[in-house]
Amino acid sequence: MQWKKSRAWSYVWLIAVLAMVIAACGSDEPAETTVGDSDAPATTESTEPAEPAFEATSVRIATSPPEFDTITDAYWIQSLEEAGLEVETFEFESSPDTVRAVAAGEGDIINTSPLAIMQFIEASGGGLTVIAVELLKTDYYLMAVPELESIEDLVNGVVGISEPGDISDSLTRVVLEEAGLDVSLIEFAQIGGTGARIAALAAGQIQAGAAHAADGLAAAEEFGLQPLVRYVDYVPNYAQRFLAASPEWLEEHPVLAQFLVDKMIEAQRWAQNNKDAYITLSGEVVEGISPEIRSDVYDLFSEEGFFGINGGMDFIQPTMELEQRQGNLGEEMADLSTWTDSSYVEDYLDRNGEN
Repeated sequence: MQWKKSRAWSYVWLIAVLAMVIAACGSDEPAETTVGDSDAPATTESTEPAEPAFEATSVRIATSPPEFDTITDAYWIQSLEEAGLEVETFEFESSPDTVRAVAAGEGDIINTSPLAIMQFIEASGGGLTVIAVELLKTDYYLMAVPELESIEDLVNGVVGISEPGDISDSLTRVVLEEAGLDVSLIEFAQIGGTGARIAALAAGQIQAGAAHAADGLAAAEEFGLQPLVRYVDYVPNYAQRFLAASPEWLEEHPVLAQFLVDKMIEAQRWAQNNKDAYITLSGEVVEGISPEIRSDVYDLFSEEGFFGINGGMDFIQPTMELEQRQGNLGEEMADLSTWTDSSYVEDYLDRNGEN
């Protein structure tokens, strides 16, 4: 669409207009009048309202509850609010619920796990457009009860997941298969999010379950659970979170959508380059994790290239292909060009460069 080619110029134009308004209002010098027209009426300040920077003053974001791996979301939302936006977040434990909420009109934009978004796009023939990738890796650990000595001991055991189609389900199956296990010999139980799975592990109701790194390692200290494997060792190129909205919302909010992408990428760059600040903010958002674990897990994020410092659009293809191999998406999934739009990320990189 034509506006996408000129978003950056619209920003320049807006800044120029604001600069002229500020200069006119803030000067102590009298306004110039036309020479030779002493009877000209005095000029009065215009009562026309300034054109808004965004097409809306608020945004509703459907996402998941805060975790140590999504501290960038807290920073992102803070930056949006500092810009004058009213931000309302709707938090759901499972990504399919997040997608369903936006599909029902309860949110403007989704920031959640990729599979549910892609499955919705496949089932609806569209409905959502992915415009950025926030996190480029999965930080999951497969946590287990103390009795399990190795991943092979999970045969005939029970593994907890959030729900079928969630990232905890999809990637756990990939990891188990890559480790050489026959997944048909393992029972998968729908438990809930990371917190629920850890509680079920501590109670001995399941033998293993996926947990975000910081939560899993904290549970190892508190409950004697043990980390069997890191998912990133088996699944190196899987985007953990997509930013998506309906084509209609993007059409109506081009400037706001660009701003959301800008601030998301900036949040990722902030995280990559500010370990102490990331850890400090994490202490305000997520409790129950020791400083040592926070430091170790942040180092994992930084060293593995976890943060989407350049928008991460090139991670969409391998993520989709993995889910197709798992049978979670059809082989005839629509071409990426029909349900992704890289112009927002490209616009940002054109103005700010790659990091």
